[in-house]
Amino acid sequence: MIREHGEEYRIAPRTLVLPDDYKRLQQEREDAEKNKLWILKPANSACGRGIRIIGKTGSVPKKGQYVVCDYISKPHLINGYKYDLRLYVLITSYEPLCIYLYHEGLVRFATAKYNTKNTKVRFAHLTNFSVNKKSDAYKANDSKQ
Repeated sequence: MIREHGEEYRIAPRTLVLPDDYKRLQQEREDAEKNKLWILKPANSACGRGIRIIGKTGSVPKKGQYVVCDYISKPHLINGYKYDLRLYVLITSYEPLCIYLYHEGLVRFATAKYNTKNTKVRFAHLTNFSVNKKSDAYKANDSKQ
């Protein structure tokens, strides 16, 4: 879609896959501004395990499969907290375009206020339930809908 319709379709952060793109990542890190960040995720993991935020000097594994994305350093926040919103859709046809949007979705919040000064505070940067349920600030949703 980017090739056909242009930059308005560039809605996802630039993504690299390691180890194949290791040299490209190293070059990008050398050329990047001082405060540039990336998020490094193990390709075969879940529940927030192994996810790290790296800068120009953070270590990057040379072995193993990882996905590395440009870190969105100025995300949309709600009351200072990072969140993710999941909407579930079913596309049954492209021509004609036919999309069904499920009436329920999912929102997950980080449990610490967002800032980029300390990227090691997982509760500020990750919205994974399995990570944030370990935070002292975690509050369970007890509503039964």
